[in-house]
Amino acid sequence: MAKTVFINRFKQPLRISAVVFSTLSHLISILLFSLYYTNLEVGYHFLGQFYALVLFSLIFSLMLFFIYETRTQVIIIFLRYLLLFLIGYPLGNYIGIELILYSSLIIEISFYLSFPGNLIVQSIIFFLFILTQGDVSAWQLNISRVSIHDLIATTVYSLTIITVSLMLKQSTAKGIEKTKKIIHLDSAITQLTDANIGFQSYVKTLEMQTLIEERKRVSREIHDTVGYVLTNIIMMMEAAALLPNEKKTKRNEILLTAKGQAQKGLAETRAALRHLRNERIVKTYGTNMIKELVSVFQQATGIEIQVEYGNLAGFTNDRIDAIIFRTIQEGMTNAFRHGMATVIRINFWISGKKLRVSIHDNGIGSKEIVDGIGVAGMRERISGIGGTIDIRNVDDGFKIDVEIPLE
Repeated sequence: MAKTVFINRFKQPLRISAVVFSTLSHLISILLFSLYYTNLEVGYHFLGQFYALVLFSLIFSLMLFFIYETRTQVIIIFLRYLLLFLIGYPLGNYIGIELILYSSLIIEISFYLSFPGNLIVQSIIFFLFILTQGDVSAWQLNISRVSIHDLIATTVYSLTIITVSLMLKQSTAKGIEKTKKIIHLDSAITQLTDANIGFQSYVKTLEMQTLIEERKRVSREIHDTVGYVLTNIIMMMEAAALLPNEKKTKRNEILLTAKGQAQKGLAETRAALRHLRNERIVKTYGTNMIKELVSVFQQATGIEIQVEYGNLAGFTNDRIDAIIFRTIQEGMTNAFRHGMATVIRINFWISGKKLRVSIHDNGIGSKEIVDGIGVAGMRERISGIGGTIDIRNVDDGFKIDVEIPLE
């Protein structure tokens, strides 16, 4: 868990930008001071202290990158400002180094803290920074203060950086929120699509199972009816055969009863067969199968689906039926789920001994085509019968071309 949180910090562009900018600002400050300190009134006196203060400031800046607790962040930010004050105070009217470090602090406050906390802290730090640009006295030396001209320029520059950084933080936060909503909606769409496909399969299976159970029931009735009647007839025929000739009247009665049983059994058998004949088990094949699949998917998603069957009359066997069905199902699902398409066009054409199927949608396509479980399954099924599949982005969307041998 801790490892995941640590990795996630490096996936946040604003936080990375803040720590990189701050690190560069500290390094640039060290470079500028090293080049300019001989021109400062307190340069030699302040040399070692400057490097120590900048080093501590950089350490606090790096700590901010790894801390998410707001109260701790605010404490470190004010410690950073205290170090900034101690760095800038002896420099007097040379405000360049102080302004570079203050800019990095502005970025950190804007990017690390949430609104409106970042605005409040920015305001406090800004007024402290401007108010402390007064007369300076260090090492018993009176150092020139920042000129009014430089102070006004610093104020305008600071307010500009504050405004831009806060706007960037808000814009990024809105973008992240939209991304989260898109991910949530995509997840919901995925679940609904999978559920819809599952329901289609379930309904088909249930219909088939119901018809099979009904057929079994009718066959049991026929068995029970015919078996019972024939058993009775056999028993009566045996009884009639055992009667002596002088009991002719009794024999005729038994035979008439057996005839009645036979007629009754025949009527019941015909009724059961008639019922079974009327309830046919219907399984869709070929183009009818595609029409049913497209119709259900179109009603469930609202996508416009156009199908052109070309010179296709039907498929050759159950295996090709199943492959075409799953390929079109996967293609339509991906167009809806990932491509956010509104129109899907499906075309069939038989050329020689090969069936060509094209699935073309007007969606956003895919920056990187990755074979997930569904696409990998399509490739395996199609290659398993010697076919080919081509999946690619096109100018107006996304396209899948399939070629299957019909032999």
